[in-house]
This record gives sequence, C-alpha cells and structure tokens, in this order.
Amino acid sequence: MFFDMPDCGGCRTCELACGFKHTGAFSYATSSIRVLDKEDQRGHTVLLLEQNEETHFACDGCPEFDVPLCVQHCREAEKLTKMVQEFLRTVKPVPET
Repeated sequence: MFFDMPDCGGCRTCELACGFKHTGAFSYATSSIRVLDKEDQRGHTVLLLEQNEETHFACDGCPEFDVPLCVQHCREAEKLTKMVQEFLRTVKPVPET
C-alpha cells in the first residue's frame, strides 16, 4: 500500500529499523517499508508491503512493540503512525475480541 509523505526527507532510517526487526541486522533488503523518491515533487512515497517479496517481509505493524520500530526512528513519526494504523485497518484487519 502506497502513502504520500510530502515532509519525508528520505533518510530511510525507518527501512533500516524495520529490517533489524525482522533479522537482527540493519538491512534495507529485509524491510517491510520502502521509501521511494518522487520525481519533480517534494517528499517521498512510502510503501508498506502487504505480502512477503523475495527477501522483504510483509508489514505486521510490530505487534510485539508498543510503537512500531519504523515509527520510533522516523522524524515524521506522527504521520508514519497514521499510515501504519491505516495500513493495519485496511490491509491487515485486527480481529475483534
């Protein structure tokens, strides 16, 4: 699922944190999140993976943490939090209790 993030600086720290969550190593190659450059526009597009792709893992929202690791290390944490929450609501619905 793609999200527009006009204030993202493109540091990709969120990608490294996510890769670390999955494998214990700082790696873009295993991340569930991808920060994509926008042509001729400010900011970046953020992709949260809905399913596993080769070495990349699907985003699960880091249920073992109070705050997903990508959000913990993002300077636009409030916006990324909203994106992850929307992703989990629409793509990975939480079962009702």
